[in-house]
Amino acid sequence: MLEVYTYNAGKGDCLRIRFGQGHNMLIDTGVMRFGIRLKEICEEIQSSGETLDVLILTHVDDDHIGGILSLLRSGWKCPFLEVRMNHSGLVSPSANSNAYLSTTQNDEVYQRLASQNVQILPMLAGHLIFVDKAKIITISPKAILTDNIRANTPLAYQRDYGKSLSQLASSPIRSTDRSINNKNSIIFIFEYEGRRLLFTGDAWAEDLVRGLGHDMQDFDLVKLPHHGAAGNISADFKNHINCSNFLICTDGVAHPDKQTIAKLASWYGKINIFSPSDWWSRGFFTSEDDTDLINLIHREGLAVKWHT
Repeated sequence: MLEVYTYNAGKGDCLRIRFGQGHNMLIDTGVMRFGIRLKEICEEIQSSGETLDVLILTHVDDDHIGGILSLLRSGWKCPFLEVRMNHSGLVSPSANSNAYLSTTQNDEVYQRLASQNVQILPMLAGHLIFVDKAKIITISPKAILTDNIRANTPLAYQRDYGKSLSQLASSPIRSTDRSINNKNSIIFIFEYEGRRLLFTGDAWAEDLVRGLGHDMQDFDLVKLPHHGAAGNISADFKNHINCSNFLICTDGVAHPDKQTIAKLASWYGKINIFSPSDWWSRGFFTSEDDTDLINLIHREGLAVKWHT
């Protein structure tokens, strides 16, 4: 059995992989206000007699680490057997850091976990993790980079909802993510009983493509980088990833970009988009759009299940 759960963690990410006989992995913890729900999720898993094997914090932005930070500040005891994160002690905070680029908050998460004697391990390209019959293959980052020009990083979102899918599909991708925090995102492949899932944090498109290597790879599910921002995919995406099931984690306030959906449909044909929020119901499509190839699935909690 293999299940993927998605949670509406504000503009951020929180995912759960449930597999085998009661094994669980959480990926990211959403924004700070999601902490209460995060605690409930962990308690529900534990009360069912299952284990919280691994928590992966993909990078330092507060919409990925905010939930656990709020809980640790309240005195919450971390229940995970292992936490994987690339500690911000290896990253020089920029003078331009703000609430969304929270290297100092990541350092606080690390220190609070360390004070509880939680096992904290890095997760860099080439690292392998084995839990039960699951294999987790890290493909990026190779190293943690620093940044002194974050103020020049363009916003990934400028509403493109007024343009048609056909216009956006035929247009060049208009921007490229240049946030070093996002570049530091952990990208990994989760393999279990013949199923392959790809998780990307907020990774840059070029690092995702480079990490996958030269060959086309088949996946049963791909979590799209940076909440579906167009600046985090590229034309090379289709030459390296073969998939029809995609996951977008967002509440729809800032993401996704409509061009992302347009490009995926033009590259792959019929696609399924899973999300814990129905962001597409708020003026996302125009009367000109042909959405026959796009199956939008709003599921909070259990999103996808495979019998293995």
